[in-house]
Amino acid sequence: MSTQVQRSAPGALSQSSSQVSPQSQVSEGAGGAEDPGKQARRSNTQRSRQGQAAIARLGSPVRTRLRIGQVLVLLSAVLAVAPYIALVQLGDILLRAYRAGVSPDPQQVRSAVMMLVSAYSARLFLYFLALLITHLADLSLRDRLRRDIVERISQAPLAWFTASTSGRIRKAVQDDTTLVHTVIAHGPVERLNAVVTPLALLVCAIWIDWRLALLAVSTLVLYVLTYSVSMRGMNEKTVEMDRKLAAISSTMVEFVSGIGVVKAFGRVGRAHSAYLAAADEFSAFYRAWAMPLVTVTCLSFTWVSIPVLLLVNLGGGALLIHAGAVTLPQVLATTLIALVLPAALITIASISWSYQLAGAAALRLCEVLDTPVLPAAERPERPRTALVEISRVCFSYGDTLAVDNASLTLEPGTVTALLGPSGSGKSTLATLIARFADPDAGAVRIGGVDLRDMDEATLYSTVSFVLQDAQLLGTTVRENIALGRPDADLDQVRAAARVARIDEEIMALPGGYDTVLGQDTALSGGQEQRIAIARAILLNTPVILLDEATAMADPESEAEIQEALSALVKDRTVLVIAHRPAAVRGADRIAVMEHGRIVASGSHDDLVDEPHYRALLRQTGELYEATAPSGQEPVAVPNGLTRADIGAEKETPTAVSPKAVDEADRPRPVPSVPTPAADAPRAVSSLLSRFRRLMLDSSWRQTRSCLILAAANGIASGAALVSLLPASVALGAGAPRWGLSFGGWLIVFVICGVVAAVTEFQGQRRGMSGALGFMHDVHHAVGDRIARLPLRWFDADSAGILSRAVSQEMVALGESAAHFMYMLTSTTAACVIVWAGAWAWDWRLGLLLTVAAPLFAGLVRAARRLLDRGKSISEPAERELATRVVEIARCQGALRSCRAATGYSRLTSAFDDGTSASRRALWWETAGNLVNGALSQVIVVTMIALTASFAVTGTMEPLVAVAIIGMCLRFTTMLDDIGASVMGLEERRQMMNHLDAVMDAELMAEPQARAELPDPGAVELDDVVFGYRADEPVLDGVSMSVPARAMCAIVGPSGSGKTTIARLIARFWDTGSGSVRVGGTDVRDMPTAQLMEQLSMVFQDVYLFDDTLDANIRIGNPAADDEQVCWAADLAGVTEIVNRLPRGWDTRVGEGGRALSGGERQRVSIARALLKRAPIVLLDEATSALDAENEANIVAAMQELRRTSTLIVIAHKLETIAAADQVIVLDDAGHVAQCGCHEDLVKVDGPYRGFWEQRTRARGWALV
Repeated sequence: MSTQVQRSAPGALSQSSSQVSPQSQVSEGAGGAEDPGKQARRSNTQRSRQGQAAIARLGSPVRTRLRIGQVLVLLSAVLAVAPYIALVQLGDILLRAYRAGVSPDPQQVRSAVMMLVSAYSARLFLYFLALLITHLADLSLRDRLRRDIVERISQAPLAWFTASTSGRIRKAVQDDTTLVHTVIAHGPVERLNAVVTPLALLVCAIWIDWRLALLAVSTLVLYVLTYSVSMRGMNEKTVEMDRKLAAISSTMVEFVSGIGVVKAFGRVGRAHSAYLAAADEFSAFYRAWAMPLVTVTCLSFTWVSIPVLLLVNLGGGALLIHAGAVTLPQVLATTLIALVLPAALITIASISWSYQLAGAAALRLCEVLDTPVLPAAERPERPRTALVEISRVCFSYGDTLAVDNASLTLEPGTVTALLGPSGSGKSTLATLIARFADPDAGAVRIGGVDLRDMDEATLYSTVSFVLQDAQLLGTTVRENIALGRPDADLDQVRAAARVARIDEEIMALPGGYDTVLGQDTALSGGQEQRIAIARAILLNTPVILLDEATAMADPESEAEIQEALSALVKDRTVLVIAHRPAAVRGADRIAVMEHGRIVASGSHDDLVDEPHYRALLRQTGELYEATAPSGQEPVAVPNGLTRADIGAEKETPTAVSPKAVDEADRPRPVPSVPTPAADAPRAVSSLLSRFRRLMLDSSWRQTRSCLILAAANGIASGAALVSLLPASVALGAGAPRWGLSFGGWLIVFVICGVVAAVTEFQGQRRGMSGALGFMHDVHHAVGDRIARLPLRWFDADSAGILSRAVSQEMVALGESAAHFMYMLTSTTAACVIVWAGAWAWDWRLGLLLTVAAPLFAGLVRAARRLLDRGKSISEPAERELATRVVEIARCQGALRSCRAATGYSRLTSAFDDGTSASRRALWWETAGNLVNGALSQVIVVTMIALTASFAVTGTMEPLVAVAIIGMCLRFTTMLDDIGASVMGLEERRQMMNHLDAVMDAELMAEPQARAELPDPGAVELDDVVFGYRADEPVLDGVSMSVPARAMCAIVGPSGSGKTTIARLIARFWDTGSGSVRVGGTDVRDMPTAQLMEQLSMVFQDVYLFDDTLDANIRIGNPAADDEQVCWAADLAGVTEIVNRLPRGWDTRVGEGGRALSGGERQRVSIARALLKRAPIVLLDEATSALDAENEANIVAAMQELRRTSTLIVIAHKLETIAAADQVIVLDDAGHVAQCGCHEDLVKVDGPYRGFWEQRTRARGWALV
């Protein structure tokens, strides 16, 4: 099996990532600041060395198996000399018989041919066996690494996930382990083969004749000297390139994860521009490196081109033949060795490049595997009681002090409430009790035992946590509830669900308890929270931590959650975090936190006059209740404003006639979107055509010119090979052949060499230019396309798939454009010329090639199908694993609280299935490689055997037979090159599917010209029908009209379509029927950019980008000055966060904003919407995660917005929308059930009054 000759820069097109941060620049000694360029190069060199050490460390568990593979390949490499020895022997046999005038001895000829066949067979068998052993070792290692990574991060402090994004974790588990695959499964075998084979061939050449051996390596020395120039700084450049690709990958993950925000704020959104900036930075870096690199490598290739090698070796060999020192078969053998040697050296360079890329990946893997973890107890102890003691605890997130010298005791069987504003440290303190992290100072003890002295099983059998974010997994309802007790039977699961008041709703789902969340259905926030409570009930731990468990619920769900919580806390040690003091006024103890400190502690009666507690009561409107005379019934006082409070004199918009509720309906499921790579339509089948449609004309012209020049290069090389036949005979016979003497044929070699050098230089440069253009064009095209895709296209897999598609896979596709297509075109053109020349030389040779060509094509096609079969087996398993890895990174809180961080059954199954699928795929891929490599060799050996038989029978001249046999040996390498190129392109075809999925996805029609807006600021829905699935409408005949600068509230049960209305207004989807008008114009009649100018949005599910507070707010208006940013921050309550954090405005918020609390994220989201100052503002549960003080701030901000903007508010907290000009009430079938103002709706029987009464009761609810 020969290795493909990659004739361009091996460094070109294979990985990358980001610049060295200015902050990382340091001073060196006392001499001042070091030059940033030198520092970056030194840093990259150091990381390159560390990467090679990391490869050795990771590969140590399979080192024995790799050594076995190397021994086998060593034997295979030694056998590489056999064909050339056989050629010399066979040639000598034929020529001796020719000179003696007798027929060659058939037995001797058969022996030489059998030697040739045996050598080929043994070499291929040993080589493939070595590869099979190393591949199996790699699969074992990859599975082990993946499991070790998950186990390691599951023991890391939860704060680690703030700095480490889910995209980074997925990249380590999938992409980096795959990159290491190259140096485990291929590197040990192919590198040793590439070193030993040329050495063995060189020894063989010396054995044949030392002078011919010198000729064989003469131009190779010049090639090595020239090529070494291109390799300078390769290691450092590789590390830098890897950084830049990582930047593209991470920005794409952020872009897709925050696609709702990107759409809401148009293309000025940070994620879109950050992704394009990373892509452009990569393009600029790579172009500056690759183009000079290609120039040098093309010049070096000139010394080892086919015509030059033939000219030097045949020309020098002719002198030795005339001197009687050597024979023609010896010259042909060493000439063919000379043709093979450059391929081996280029393979060594290419593998070295692969080692650099794998080194960077291995270093990242080692960094993850070395993640600091929570230390395990040396002698685990069990708690004696459920007493929880927090003693002088301090904890920081980096420079941010979150908990400051806090002490608190939770007595067994009591409820302790923790109150305080958002960001005061409440949730952090609770996570320390669950040991999501260890305190920086102080201790947390349960039953007198420090948490650090408990093992994980003991801790999580003692403590359970109901998070504010339920963190449900993408599995069945039953598995979600039984997450911490996978052995629980269905009766036990249902019993817990009944206590959590969720059993009936689960049974109404399509598959009952076997319904897969996120696939078969989507749940409301309240339903998700009750499933989380059922999970805690099933765990049945003596200590329970509740973190704002009702924050995201609608009025109906809130009441049911409250009942479930009341059942959950009985006879347990409970810490409950709450915003409303009234809900916990009966707690045994209430602690108030502020700026990380516990500033007050006691019972409600003890604290009623305490300033901090009293301030909380006042902010929530509960001060009157707290001080009401004994026996007087407390009255719920809404903290929102009414229309009368603001003196509204506007005429209430005309009420919409309500439609009767005619059907019961559950929350609509999110549509099950096919995985892009699997089911995306493919507009064209030709890979070249698929490249063409993704390129701009300028890039395509470069690629097209490259392919034309590749064909010309192949014609020149093929002509030189064909000339080998008459030149060899002319040299041996001493007479002209085809009208030219041997000297004339040397001139032909010179002409072919000049043409080959010029076309190679121009073709490779244009190919690289076209590849760079392709990557730049596609990066921009994909980014723009994603920004325009409807939200329904995206699913849980999208971020992982697309991050790979625009980083590693994009570079691999560029490699195809620059190298594989050039190689395939050039080699195919050379083969065509050889085929035509074969007919002209000898009809039998032409006939052999004609018969062999379709057979070889069929073998390549069969090999492709076998490889496709292998990919079809492994790809789904890899997608499932990617989903589960991202899931465990994002749901660490829930998994740990259920002691399932490493034993999550779906993740375990994904690992097992992935390993099994990879092993099955390996056998299919091995079969494909055998067909492609081994059987093509059989064709050539057959041709050699037939040629020898013709010479034995006297039907072919011996000189001609020797020349043909030499040609056949060279033809083997050409077939290998074609096969390797085809296989390489086939892998890229699979990668292209991911891009096709994006580019073929159906877009919503969009006009080019801006539309007239006859009624700016107005919003209308006219008889709108919409559903995520055709047979399940979410909205059914909804009509509403909101005048400019009016406030319209939309209320209703979960799943009634409230958020869907907001998304239809923003045209995230198009209606099934009916129309949505903004500014008096149908949203389908205006460009997206114009529509986004009219809108600003605050999402219920807040997403912030991994950037600073300042940058996240400026998404609303990048051109805003500091004064405008401060105005928005003040209104939204962000200034308080800025003043509290050490880095202020420059504080990074982490992926999704995870470094901030839920309330803090919500405030930043509102600030960016305020900064945009759009004519229409859509607020979806804008106050859901806020405490009373910030809720009041947001209500005040809404009143400020009403002066200039139309407000459409979706709310569960009805008191926050009492001032609305119009309230639209939806029922659970997606109909408008009521419409009017708050004052009118509460006076009449109907859904709104029921919601209001439920909300009032909920506000008066007390946990204990």
